[in-house]
Amino acid sequence: MKKTVICNIPMKERIDKVLYTSDDATLPVTERMVRFPICAFLEKTLSSDDELNVIILAKKDNYGHYEKNVEFFKTELTEVNANIGAAINYCEIDTDFEQTKLVHEQLMGRIVDVLSVGSHILVDITYGPKDLPIVIFFALNFAEKYLDCSVDNIVYGQASFVNGQAVDTKICDMIPLYCLGSITNTIRCDEPEKAKSMLKALLAL
Repeated sequence: MKKTVICNIPMKERIDKVLYTSDDATLPVTERMVRFPICAFLEKTLSSDDELNVIILAKKDNYGHYEKNVEFFKTELTEVNANIGAAINYCEIDTDFEQTKLVHEQLMGRIVDVLSVGSHILVDITYGPKDLPIVIFFALNFAEKYLDCSVDNIVYGQASFVNGQAVDTKICDMIPLYCLGSITNTIRCDEPEKAKSMLKALLAL
């Protein structure tokens, strides 16, 4: 199967391996410790017939942490794939750590440029600055509408922190959050109160 994996890369220096759990039967995870939640999921779901186009999104920090973390991710995914044998192709997209219109537009354009038509998309939004998930959601919406893609999973590694250590780590699927935008786009109404009622009815479905 043709799949696209989009993973946000952290800018911080220290990324510890943790053991992720899952409360969702559709999000199985490996029993070993990983740095990137998407790897815990792929180890359980990847098959030898899969063709992965892996899009690595990195914000360039001033200390080179992102470069080290890109290598951590590649190494971890290689370990996951060692006994599976899926075909993997990497595409790195790095952008300046700036919150400007130009940076956001260029990032979205570059993501769309490397998305394969008809691909099944999996995303990991655990790490990175706050603009990345927003830009990714816009790109995913475009891919669904115009590139015949399907968004299968949007993974987020949830954690609490005690003395700087991640605890109570689990994987969540953020697809319902992504779908909220689609719900609001279906409403066509000029009356505020009626629009609110329509939204509540749609959310209750």
